[in-house]
Amino acid sequence: MRTIFVSIASYRDEELQRTVNSLYHAAKYPRRLRIGIVNQQARGKHDDFSWLGDQVRVDNVHYRESQGAGWARKRAMELYNGEDYFFQIDSHMLFEPDWDEKLYNMYCWASCEEETDNIVLSQFAAPYDVFTDGSIYYPKGDKDYWDEPSWTSVVNTWAAVWAGNREKMEDRTHPHPTHTILAAILFTHGRFVKDIPYDDRISFMGEELCIALRAYTRGYKLYAPNEMVAYHHYKREECPKIWRDNIQGERMWTEIEMNSQQVQKRVLLGEDEGIFGIGDYDKYLEYQKMIGIDFAKFYTEEIDRKVNMALITTDTVFDEDFNMIEVSMSGYCTNGLHSQCLAYDHCDCDCHEGDRSVK
Repeated sequence: MRTIFVSIASYRDEELQRTVNSLYHAAKYPRRLRIGIVNQQARGKHDDFSWLGDQVRVDNVHYRESQGAGWARKRAMELYNGEDYFFQIDSHMLFEPDWDEKLYNMYCWASCEEETDNIVLSQFAAPYDVFTDGSIYYPKGDKDYWDEPSWTSVVNTWAAVWAGNREKMEDRTHPHPTHTILAAILFTHGRFVKDIPYDDRISFMGEELCIALRAYTRGYKLYAPNEMVAYHHYKREECPKIWRDNIQGERMWTEIEMNSQQVQKRVLLGEDEGIFGIGDYDKYLEYQKMIGIDFAKFYTEEIDRKVNMALITTDTVFDEDFNMIEVSMSGYCTNGLHSQCLAYDHCDCDCHEGDRSVK
């Protein structure tokens, strides 16, 4: 009996119960699931998953202790206990019927194709929205959040952030090679937990590229599923976010994120050693050629310009003593500089209508 460990890191998420219900009841073999949840919530608000019995392992954490997605996903990964397969998801997702069997079959196809079981399946999920009455809506044909299978290229956004870009999948008869990993859908062999443990130094943006690079340079092949297996609640503007909650005291979010960016830089430049750095150096060069990005060139020639451009669209919030307490990106170019936006696929300006994707 093949078992699947499902890793879920949740931050004050009202969709968590719905996610776990859908995950369990849409599976073809629900009794084969083992679910690990890191639930970051206020005291007294942690969800009850006792209905899952011994199929669930829960790590309840007060949300004030949180240090970012990488920190929480590492804790969730540590709940793994030898299951055959590892499946990481977000806490605001819904699932297609028989999602487990579909992923397994696609995994087997890619494994036969590559003659290795070091396979990672990862994709952007289709979108879903929640109306005020609690009902679910599944958008079709959204230009930003596709409801059709895609593979993912690597981009650095106008705000100097590493992200994935949806690319059209011409042949949907079988899984498609892809360039990076999406953290909300990551299906692979259970040994991935030992080979590519989560790096809790990386807070949020950029985590996926570092995981993809570390996996690729250790012999993992990256594929995108050729059919949708899940839906994701993307926008969630009204929902709690760690960078809004965690803006004061010793763990100011801007400091956490700045440290994270420095870690990413060292990983991508091949400077970090050990399990959180790259594996084979030839594969490191091969990966850069595949995605069309020279990391050394980027960090010496492009990063400063992008950071300066990003400052143009930065909203800074100060407290009554004029201490900076929050930084957020408006998402809009100003002063006519949209022509230099550098990554049109990730800008919300009206002048960039067309093919756009957002992490």
